[in-house]
Amino acid sequence: MKKTLLMAMTAGAIAAASANAAVVQLFDGNATASVDTDVGMRDWTVNGIDNLFLQGFWFRTAGMNREFNVGTLPLTGQFAVDTNPFVDNRPDMLSLQYTGSGFTIEPTWQLRGSVGGSFHSDLAETITIHNTGRTTLEITFFQYSDFDLGGTVLDQLVRFHGAGNNTAHQEDVGGIAMSETVVTPAPSRWQVDSFPVVVNALEDGAVTDLNNNAGPIGPGDLTWAYQWDFVIPAGGSVVISKTKSLVPTPGSLALLALSGFVAARRCR
Repeated sequence: MKKTLLMAMTAGAIAAASANAAVVQLFDGNATASVDTDVGMRDWTVNGIDNLFLQGFWFRTAGMNREFNVGTLPLTGQFAVDTNPFVDNRPDMLSLQYTGSGFTIEPTWQLRGSVGGSFHSDLAETITIHNTGRTTLEITFFQYSDFDLGGTVLDQLVRFHGAGNNTAHQEDVGGIAMSETVVTPAPSRWQVDSFPVVVNALEDGAVTDLNNNAGPIGPGDLTWAYQWDFVIPAGGSVVISKTKSLVPTPGSLALLALSGFVAARRCR
């Protein structure tokens, strides 16, 4: 029920967003993912278990006094395609284009599933930010992630590690683990926290910078976020490249298969 708070916070802003809003589904092997073009990725289901409540993108440009969800920008492009037709002929990659004043933000998701019963899936993501104006663009970009691994709210732990804390690692008490690695460029800031601290900060109508808490924290209803600060010359671009995986924790695969994970999801 507490997740109603998130939907209430974004509802007003989303009402002004693109009239072309839609939920787009991606499929591959044992995995599906759903992207709400007004909010972000809302589901990542593997072997029938939905592991994600929300992964969303927020931004702030120089002179703005708060952050906004990327979905509040006009949606000016949408393209879904199947990249492995001889293995699974359903769409597995989605690219979107959002257009602001003097810039575009273009996220792409590419889903890879695995064989049934493996509880394993990968997702590659890129976000390209183009400066379409004639002057330098100063933009701060955020990725906020709220995973419900194993289909439950309670998480065992979350932390950042690796070079420049470029890898997020989260584990569920029920035996599912998630990792995401930022390939390039390194994030400027990061934060792990309990729900709803970070999303409240992104939606509170004031300027937010993440606090560099790398964790570990837990157990609890855990979330995490990255921040990038860019200065992009006129006509220039930056590309954020990331990979993420869902896998069973060691020794949990048999338990997952036997349990069927009949888990109570939080209300949306």
